Amino acid sequence: MDPEIDFRTDLSSSSDTSDTSDDDDNEVFSLSKLFGYDEELKRIPPVAPRCDYDDYDYDDDRDMTEDEYRVYKDQVLKSDGFDVANIPGVNQFHQILPMDITYNTKHYEWYSQLAVDEYNRRIKDTNKELEFVKVLKAMSQAACVLRFYMTFSAKDLADGGNIKTYQAVVLMGVGSKMSVLSFRLKPPEDEQDSHGKEWFWEEDDLCDGGCVGD
Repeated sequence: MDPEIDFRTDLSSSSDTSDTSDDDDNEVFSLSKLFGYDEELKRIPPVAPRCDYDDYDYDDDRDMTEDEYRVYKDQVLKSDGFDVANIPGVNQFHQILPMDITYNTKHYEWYSQLAVDEYNRRIKDTNKELEFVKVLKAMSQAACVLRFYMTFSAKDLADGGNIKTYQAVVLMGVGSKMSVLSFRLKPPEDEQDSHGKEWFWEEDDLCDGGCVGD
């Protein structure tokens, strides 16, 4: 299904809420207030206002509306950033964006393979290795570094080679240095929004590189 259609449907649903008070309507919309002061959410950086670089044409881009940001925030929290719809006409610094995995496919395969290799390195003495199979979905997030939220399938060699779905956050840092920040078996849809309980590992510095609200 078209992610833009998904987002518009979610946005329409979110608009059917009861009216708030005049004080709420007049309150300054603060990304830091929504994200920066909750310890549980610190590792999920919020969308920041775009940076107007001289060599980039932003004429066709715009910032999120408050309603769009509310839907975006809910999607990020529910999926931990691994399943976020595109917002038509919006492209902001720190925004998690869906990628077309049919374009530069080998890059996304490499990021996923890197995550599998790191997993195998960490559990090498347990005979529970994985074998990468296929990229299923990719999200990216640009800050002072690049984060890739990868969803992919892999064979669980300790479970008879059964193919399972995994997710990992891969960081491209300064000088294109790559590292795998987190890795997990993808939770069932009805068990998402658990915020890290199912991670095999998860680094504490996911927001290194300029998270708004830190």
